Amino acid sequence: MSAPRTASIVTNLRCNQACTWCTRRAARDDRAFVAGEAVRGRIDGALAAGSSELTFTGGEPTMRTDLAALVAYARSRGAERITLETNATLLDVARAQALRDAGLDVARVNTPAFGDACDALTRDPGGFAAALRGMQALARAGVALEGAVTLVRSAMEHVPLLPQRLRDALGNELRALVVGFAVEAADPAELLPFDVAAGAVLALERAARHAGVAVRMSAGDPLPPCAFEPHPRSRVTRLYAMTKGAPARPGYTHLAACATCNLQERCPGVAQSHVARFGVPAMHPVADDRTRRRLTVISSIDDQMARELTSRHVSADENGSSSYEETVRIIFRCNQSCTFCFVSTHLPSPPPEMVEAAIRTAAARSYRIALSGGEPTLEPRLVDWVRLARSLSTGQIALQTNALRLDDASLVARLEEAGLDEAFVSLHGATPAVSDAVTEAPGTFVRTVVGIDNLHASNIKVMLNYVVCEKNRHELVDHVRVMASRWPKATLNLSFVGPSTDLVPRDRGLIPRYADALPAIAEALAECRRLGVRVFGLESMCGLPLCLVPGDVRDLAVIDLPADLDQGEFLKTEECGRCALQAKCWGLRRGYAEIHGTGELRALPA
Repeated sequence: MSAPRTASIVTNLRCNQACTWCTRRAARDDRAFVAGEAVRGRIDGALAAGSSELTFTGGEPTMRTDLAALVAYARSRGAERITLETNATLLDVARAQALRDAGLDVARVNTPAFGDACDALTRDPGGFAAALRGMQALARAGVALEGAVTLVRSAMEHVPLLPQRLRDALGNELRALVVGFAVEAADPAELLPFDVAAGAVLALERAARHAGVAVRMSAGDPLPPCAFEPHPRSRVTRLYAMTKGAPARPGYTHLAACATCNLQERCPGVAQSHVARFGVPAMHPVADDRTRRRLTVISSIDDQMARELTSRHVSADENGSSSYEETVRIIFRCNQSCTFCFVSTHLPSPPPEMVEAAIRTAAARSYRIALSGGEPTLEPRLVDWVRLARSLSTGQIALQTNALRLDDASLVARLEEAGLDEAFVSLHGATPAVSDAVTEAPGTFVRTVVGIDNLHASNIKVMLNYVVCEKNRHELVDHVRVMASRWPKATLNLSFVGPSTDLVPRDRGLIPRYADALPAIAEALAECRRLGVRVFGLESMCGLPLCLVPGDVRDLAVIDLPADLDQGEFLKTEECGRCALQAKCWGLRRGYAEIHGTGELRALPA
């Protein structure tokens, strides 16, 4: 078993607060344990074992006067990322800046409630006001802020109020709320059974969604996903980031229900102390593969974020010249839940400095810049990012969106004023029933239509993206007719559902055979010609193998593709080796071949 990528470094056990659930706080520290040499030894041991992200925790680490020096030492020894778990009450501007200068990336601040309610839980009168000052100092120094919420009985009534109140106090500086599930407590009456804790998480998730605050479960003490019944569990899959091969955890065990769960190798099981107190909980094992995929990250949250933050694409423009596009994901959350989505929507928002660096890099390369997500209109800085991209680039600035929030015409106007050239809008059906079934977000078709209306009335170019899948292939022709009558200036981008990442299920109920979808595609293309709707996309990475693309559309593919863009996702068969367009074709997605084989491909003559 490999070492976990993130390791906790306990700096001391003394704390200036006395939270009702805390079992780690000590009245005094063992001198040998807290000696600088001992802490540096723990840092060296974690890094030598293969961990590259360190979390400094306690007790309260800021009670140490040498904390900044320990952070700097960890950085000098190769730590790639450092998080501090703190109550922030002892931090002022100077100390916060010293920690940032030493290499601190993230501060996760204990915020079980807001104001006096927080002070009651931490048993520290005036502590929350001090913590808020500390958080503001950290943000001013450039340290990313997260709030830590522990699920205990005394916090239950305050949990749904927390996201909006923290957002009001800290604005966009609050990166996320991280939720922990206490299985032991200094006051055992504070502990919660699975079902009650699950209800608190659902209430928090709903409130956070409305407040525009990201939420995720703590990697160290999460409530297992099986605590949620299958239907509401779909709302919280994005809160988890479970890594394959997670190490066993002392004091935890797998129960009988775990044997049928697809997450067994990613989950430590249930705390034995919890079972001793409450009995075997009601468990709902994760049996379906789709949910497993949506609960998973490959390595760590930060690795996954860096991997998905940007992607580069190449295509032919309307004049037949190659055009590069850099997609920058300014947020990962989304207000829809398309089954074929390949984005890890459970990730927190990327830090602003990462987004800015990505935009600057794309602009320096003279690439077309596409701001995407998740759903980028959920990001409060969206207009600022468009304005930054426009100020740096002479190329086109595009927005990839579902347009739900663009039903607000004032937002469209601000985006146009900031310099947005094009909106690439996902609309996957011609009727509410089909579109909402594809997006798994009832009621959103109507809002998207209004958003497209607003875009179409502006000077922003509109391209509608229709991902052909099993649920909607029969409505493609009707979609073309709706476009032509309601949005005659818009162009159509046709994509074919792609089993591209581990998030997309290899499901025949989602991914039709090309042969089954091609008649509807051919009829839709004929209707596009009749009605004057311009269509793109089938020749692209997200379209079809070129041998299956109708000839008049295939002619758009006039460029040789770079060899380094497919990231091993595509394969080419013997037929491809004999094809005259091999150098211009992506080939066949490996995920499609797993489901339907490769027999539909045929070599095209020169």
